[in-house]
Amino acid sequence: MHNAKNFLRVVFLVIPLLLTVGNVFAVEYDDYTPEVTARVARIGFLRGEAQIRRADSQDWERATQNLPIVEGDQLATASGSRLEIQFNSQTYLRLAENSILKIVSLKDESIAVSLPEGTLNLRVLSFDKAKSSFEIDAPQTTIAVQRAGMYRVDAGNKDNSEVRIAITDSGEARIYSENSGFSLRSGRSARLYLDGNFAGEWETGDASRYADEFDEWASDRDTTIAKRLSNANYDQYYDRDIYGAEDLSEYGEWIYSRKYGYVWKPYRDTTSRYADWSPYRYGHWRWIPPYGWTWVNDEPWGWATYHHGRWIWDDGYWAWTPYGQKRLRRSWWSPGLVVVTYSGSLICWYPLPYDYGHYDYNRHWRRNRGGYGGGNTTIINNNTTVIVNNPPSQNPQNPNQPPVNQPEMTNEQRAERLRTPSMMRVPPGSVISVDASGFGRDTKGYRPAPTTTAQTVITKTPETIDSPPILPDMKDLNGKVSRDILIESPQIITKDENVKVRTGASDRKDTGSMDEKLRQTRIYGNRPPVQGNSPQSETKTEPNGDERNNRNETRKTGAVVRPERPQDGGDSPVKTRRDSPVFSPRNNSDDRKDEREPVRTRRNDENQSPPIYSPPPQREEKPRYDPPPREEKPRYDSPPKREEPRPQPPKREEKPRQEEERKPSQPPLSDRKESKDGRRK
Repeated sequence: MHNAKNFLRVVFLVIPLLLTVGNVFAVEYDDYTPEVTARVARIGFLRGEAQIRRADSQDWERATQNLPIVEGDQLATASGSRLEIQFNSQTYLRLAENSILKIVSLKDESIAVSLPEGTLNLRVLSFDKAKSSFEIDAPQTTIAVQRAGMYRVDAGNKDNSEVRIAITDSGEARIYSENSGFSLRSGRSARLYLDGNFAGEWETGDASRYADEFDEWASDRDTTIAKRLSNANYDQYYDRDIYGAEDLSEYGEWIYSRKYGYVWKPYRDTTSRYADWSPYRYGHWRWIPPYGWTWVNDEPWGWATYHHGRWIWDDGYWAWTPYGQKRLRRSWWSPGLVVVTYSGSLICWYPLPYDYGHYDYNRHWRRNRGGYGGGNTTIINNNTTVIVNNPPSQNPQNPNQPPVNQPEMTNEQRAERLRTPSMMRVPPGSVISVDASGFGRDTKGYRPAPTTTAQTVITKTPETIDSPPILPDMKDLNGKVSRDILIESPQIITKDENVKVRTGASDRKDTGSMDEKLRQTRIYGNRPPVQGNSPQSETKTEPNGDERNNRNETRKTGAVVRPERPQDGGDSPVKTRRDSPVFSPRNNSDDRKDEREPVRTRRNDENQSPPIYSPPPQREEKPRYDPPPREEKPRYDSPPKREEPRPQPPKREEKPRQEEERKPSQPPLSDRKESKDGRRK
């Protein structure tokens, strides 16, 4: 009896503990939304020199790989440079040399860029125009993407008077100029004239005529990206919001951890090229509005690992997990997942632990110095805030399950992780520091904090670091920034910056899509389009069930619906023709005026619908009079001319010939004998 009581006591004590442990380590969704949720793109590839200018600054900075790009940024490439911007796992934009690009709009539902000079190549792998839009503004031209494909736009320079567009790989776009619009499909190119006698006109041709070295480089990038996407683990270990994670398969492997499930571990040779590598050590801080201070990593693979998830120290190695202990319903992009704090004259930071919630070290700047705030809002340029209800990222196979393959842990594994405080799971060597006077000014000088300082920093509890330190902003730096970041005399941009090239077929008064607006004004002239015509052979069913042929009905014409003619008393009178509906000179004879049906005038009754036109009854055709054929007169043939005998000259009278003197050997003519024919012998 005593043993039974002890058993029940143990059961009642252990079961609540097991239930508590199970609830703590089950997948917990958090509906928290950061104060800033502006969409961010990145420079995924850079060869050569490029520079960038932020929306709220007049200074040009040096561009680098994995640099975040936000709405309002302007980029420029130098001679011989190549640059690629990744918007998500399905959209990539490439810039050729001597090109200028501005990010006009960057939102989940719409992206718009402006290309005043240079050449770009846009690769869209997947596109649904019902959910999003992508538009390119070139000089006096707007290109609205309609389907997935490849798009090339050549804007030239400020002295060029034409814009060239080429579409391949099943793409399709609507092209708008200042006074017209048309559709361009895959395999075709178009040349739009900007000024001169042919301003606003275009001519089309074969898209392959513009292929060059830039297109070859773009094709090589497509091959590299296709290979990475084929080895990616979207919807298995991470969701689609964590774009850039396709780079990880080339530099590490996914392994199973007893404490954290599946995590990504970098290869040994991936980190061995860096001396005493640890997360958030090799890189630098950049000021990027509207977020504030943002970490820009040096590692080519670190985009996803430094802006999503958590870095964890487990069994003597660093690994990355795409999610923290509390998983947000959407994977929001973060400028840096670190804890930042002061220690004396040092500013220190280390990777945000796994069981920490969202930590915003830029909070003081937005609330007390920058003016942003308000919670659950999307911060947009021009100090505008718009509330966004973003749908959660879900597994398409099972929307009620998390979009990642994380196995359940045993109670023993969960209890083991509970026994180790979160602060003790961060090694002291991972605390990085820099002098407060040098924070944000340079790309170098970051080093591990002294051991005593690091131990003091990592032992602070979440409650004590809930209020982040007041970090300096760009105005506090007074332009004293390293030339590795700030460009003192930019040489890439056109020297005369006052000469502005106006891009787009129309001025953008907001950051939304312009496609439908331009379609209505440039193509339809603000009139509703005519719905599709039915073929002539279409049959319609009458109420009584009989089918009648529609062959004799008039087909709709025109691209737009023309307004109906006004009734009597309107702005213009109704004019009637003096002739019958079918005009013919034969119907104008005076003897048939009485046979024509009189024209009925319309009644001035506003409630009465206009009369339905019905053709007049057909008259019996009278036999047509055909005159008898005329007799053909005999054709007169002149008699043949007789040939007159040619006159003969008169015969001359022959004189008697004198007798020739006879020769002794011949007898005289009188003595010769005559033969039978009368000839003399």
